[in-house]
Amino acid sequence: MVKKIGLAKYRETLKDPKVIGVSILIMALIAWLFYRSFVAIIIYPVILFCCVYYFYEVNSEKRREKVLTEFREMLRIICSELRSGHSLENAVMILDREIINVSGEKAVILPGIKVMKKKLDLQKPVEQAITDFSNVYDYEEIRNFAYTISYAKRLGGNYIKNISNTAEKIEKRLEMKQDIRTQLAEKQFEMKIMGVMPLLILLYIGFTSYEFIEPLYHNFMGVMIMTGSLILYALCLYIAKRIVTIEY
Repeated sequence: MVKKIGLAKYRETLKDPKVIGVSILIMALIAWLFYRSFVAIIIYPVILFCCVYYFYEVNSEKRREKVLTEFREMLRIICSELRSGHSLENAVMILDREIINVSGEKAVILPGIKVMKKKLDLQKPVEQAITDFSNVYDYEEIRNFAYTISYAKRLGGNYIKNISNTAEKIEKRLEMKQDIRTQLAEKQFEMKIMGVMPLLILLYIGFTSYEFIEPLYHNFMGVMIMTGSLILYALCLYIAKRIVTIEY
């Protein structure tokens, strides 16, 4: 699969009305809290890019979790069929029906499974069909599984046992990542609360004791201080998000 480069991969996210709405809301909030002037709208392109990048990463992570969750079910189905004495080809041929029963018609990996089935109908080798599947859903766990099948088919021997063992190892790895995500959920929530607190404090002071922060607005030195604070705030948010994000 040829990977998209540059800004092309963000195009779909940029078309999302939610992204545009959130970026406008954030821009209005920054313009009022940090500058008390809508002249600050000149930094909107930066805000828009940050929002697009954030939502793209969030959507990509959600898709990844969904794909790997469905892939785990796919491994269970394959292993069950192999233990029942069926061939790998037969296990792949029933995957679409089984995945629909588990994840529904909107399963992310369903189109890839149907393509695999069509290739088997055309008498393509099952290892080649699974390798092509791994190229579409380009994740390490799926690539490893495809490599194991290709390697086992090529060398022969008790490949069914090797495939089953590999599938079990991959499933355990996915379960471990799920446990880590569960443990990090509380920290991620705390990070979001801490990220909002500076804005709430600035909002509270602006409404109750505006005279204390009035010198920070409508003058060159104040604009520089508030701009520096905004940059530092954004940097802290980025670092905090990186700390509580699982790297695959």
